[in-house]
Amino acid sequence: MTLTDSDYNFFGRREILDILNKRVLGLKDGYRQNLALLGSRYVGKTALLGRFMLDFEDRDVIILYLDLESRDFGYFTRQFCKGLLYHFLKSQNLGFHEDLKLLCEACRSLIPATTKAVELIDALFKEGKSNDVYTALLNLPEVFFQETKKSLVLIFDEFQNLENFPVTDVFVDLGKRIMTQKNSLYIVTSSRQSEGQTILSQKLSLLFGNFEIIAVGPFDLATSQGLIDHNLEGIKIGLHLKNFITDFTGGFPLYINMLCQELICLTAIHQQKEIYAPMLTQAIENLVFNSWGVISRHFELTMSDLCRGKTSGSLCPLLIALAEGKHRITDAAQYLNLKPSRVTQRINSLLEADIIEKNNSYYHIKDKLFQYWIKYVYQRRMKAIDLEPAKGRKSFKEEIGRCVNEFQLVARKDLSLRFTDLLHKFDEEVFDLSGRRYKLSSFKEVTQIKIGMGTGSFLDALLANSSEGQWLIVLKKDPVLEHDLSILTQEIKKLSPRPSRCVLVALSGLDESARVHALQEKWWIWNEGEVNTLMHLYDQPYLTR
Repeated sequence: MTLTDSDYNFFGRREILDILNKRVLGLKDGYRQNLALLGSRYVGKTALLGRFMLDFEDRDVIILYLDLESRDFGYFTRQFCKGLLYHFLKSQNLGFHEDLKLLCEACRSLIPATTKAVELIDALFKEGKSNDVYTALLNLPEVFFQETKKSLVLIFDEFQNLENFPVTDVFVDLGKRIMTQKNSLYIVTSSRQSEGQTILSQKLSLLFGNFEIIAVGPFDLATSQGLIDHNLEGIKIGLHLKNFITDFTGGFPLYINMLCQELICLTAIHQQKEIYAPMLTQAIENLVFNSWGVISRHFELTMSDLCRGKTSGSLCPLLIALAEGKHRITDAAQYLNLKPSRVTQRINSLLEADIIEKNNSYYHIKDKLFQYWIKYVYQRRMKAIDLEPAKGRKSFKEEIGRCVNEFQLVARKDLSLRFTDLLHKFDEEVFDLSGRRYKLSSFKEVTQIKIGMGTGSFLDALLANSSEGQWLIVLKKDPVLEHDLSILTQEIKKLSPRPSRCVLVALSGLDESARVHALQEKWWIWNEGEVNTLMHLYDQPYLTR
């Protein structure tokens, strides 16, 4: 990838980049904090690391990146050795090669101990001594530092795949080296978040050198819109269509980029400088419905991988059930006419494959666009009797048109109405939001009210009655300040009866004093991300503002 390509394609993630830079620079000062980036596939972890490596400039630190996705032990061994020698020569502004023998010859007089260790590793690999090779590879960073005084940053992309190597206790040996190698920093990533978390908490739970876990999620509304503007520079597009693209793609930067590139092509073909709904519908059809569309083909291959084998084919009907909104095991079992125990087995397979996620008793397909494709493309192809392409294309186009129109209608609703609709869907469920567990009552009556904030201003709020008492939900789009909390606290004391539960929906967040005050008052605080998690759990469009 060229610098220009990277500048254009990379967007956002500045906070994570700052953490990466801070941790690597801290290594030189004797402070070491290993990092783990966990997030779904195609959410941008590798692009983030690529940007970090491109921007980082320090000759005293060597960054060694190893992609372990579908790689064997031979690849890991070769790239480890070649990469280390290659980047050392590059840091010295010397000529470098990609052949291991030539790299060894070029490095022999400069770093003889490291070169000798690499040649020993190569010999051990040819003898098939995998355990010895792995031990020697993990010792290599310390040999290199003692000889060069250069720190080493090792990046293992999809690190859980180390377990597939023909090595005994692969993570035990890695953990030992991490604890003792104070001059090496490890950055690992995993798209299998549950598996990655388990490895970090059980197999790499270290006395020294524990991992700081950073969640890499889809883009939020503001960042998604920024990426759309970045891609469509010079082309007009309405806010409602940008909001729809964000919701439709689930905020995955890869899908946003693909959709924007297709829109750019269509504007050139039709010689237009503004994007309207029909053009967006056409772009989605080209990418998602067309059998050879990039996204459609990608999903076809994903489904093929999931449904390969005699027993795996049963996963496809379950995915359809989940896409149709059957999020509890009992609901899916009834939909599929199966025993709950059999559905549970298949659910566990999809969880292991990181295709679905669990929130208490609810199961959802993680990729919102994949869920849409299963429901409106894959399922209909499976059921179709008339395979006339034009008929299916027309039906899909009409469906997309309805989705755009319905999204616009919902998005234009007042925040109070959107939240009232959401509250009516609660049914005694228990959900986890940002690591905290909430029990959501069943509400039969929800009333909109106004809370005076002084100087003639008001905040929208809802009073929701349940069998367990009355809830007060205060809605605020702007940042919440300490002054706001003080007034709210006084106003709530005037209510009769007093609410049994107070919820503050702070879409733009709170300052620290306001947060402390709200927690002291035992308020629940939901930000934009947590509200949209609830919207996703109940298959509702994301909240836009």
